[in-house]
Amino acid sequence: MKQTFQQVKSFVEKRATILKLIFVLSVLIFVTFEIGKIFREVDWYQVKQGLADQSLFSVILMLGAGIIAVSPMLLYDFSIVKFLPDKYSPWYILRSGWITNTATNIAGFGGFLGAALRADFYHKNASKKQVVYALSKIALFLLAGLSLYCWVSLGLIFGFDLGPHLKGYWPWLIGGGSYFPLLFLTTKFKQGDFFKDLTLKRELVLILASLLEWGFAALFFLFIGEQLGIHTNYAAVLALYFTGSVLGIVSMVPGGLGSFDVFMMFGLLPFGVTTEQAVIWLLFFR
Repeated sequence: MKQTFQQVKSFVEKRATILKLIFVLSVLIFVTFEIGKIFREVDWYQVKQGLADQSLFSVILMLGAGIIAVSPMLLYDFSIVKFLPDKYSPWYILRSGWITNTATNIAGFGGFLGAALRADFYHKNASKKQVVYALSKIALFLLAGLSLYCWVSLGLIFGFDLGPHLKGYWPWLIGGGSYFPLLFLTTKFKQGDFFKDLTLKRELVLILASLLEWGFAALFFLFIGEQLGIHTNYAAVLALYFTGSVLGIVSMVPGGLGSFDVFMMFGLLPFGVTTEQAVIWLLFFR
């Protein structure tokens, strides 16, 4: 039995890249198929009419809310310089952070673009190792906020009985929620050069940044629905949003491209949201 387990483990380790590629391609094929199916069923005249019905004031409000929703990500930039030897002016950090976060939200690429831009902006007088270490510490905490919101979602789903179909997602939320405690324990008890400058204060700032980033994004999503005049259970939509975010990450598709959207389109239907409304909602969010 032990020998069989070792053989399976060895097989998986040797072919990990290929297996991951097959999984990602499978997800992409499934998402493409489902999006195509949804798009064939959508009444695009209603979508066009729904977009046209939005007033200029409402569009400006959503644009302003979107800018506010991105702003917490600047805390990552103010944090990363703490791990590097050189000093940067607040204006330089603000400008660099805004460029990085805007480009990341538009293009995505699973966070690789953001890491590359930050490495370029903050490499002055720092060794390659210091830059990689600083970026890695930031990357570790990017999902900390989402992990904590998974527990909030579980509380909403089971505490307020938001719907039987939402209860079926509890394994995903438990899995996502497990990330933060494991991360916190690792950073507190793991020894080595990597963690030696990760003080409790810096860790709390990164946790706060992640909480604000995911929280503002979720509130922005709800704000769009409110601006579109969609009447639904927003507590359920909030739990659905965080569940969809976890599934988007698990899919390993950069930025959860498509997988999050498909999940949200199907997930919103039981709450009285039409397919056309869901499409408009996600178009404004994207």
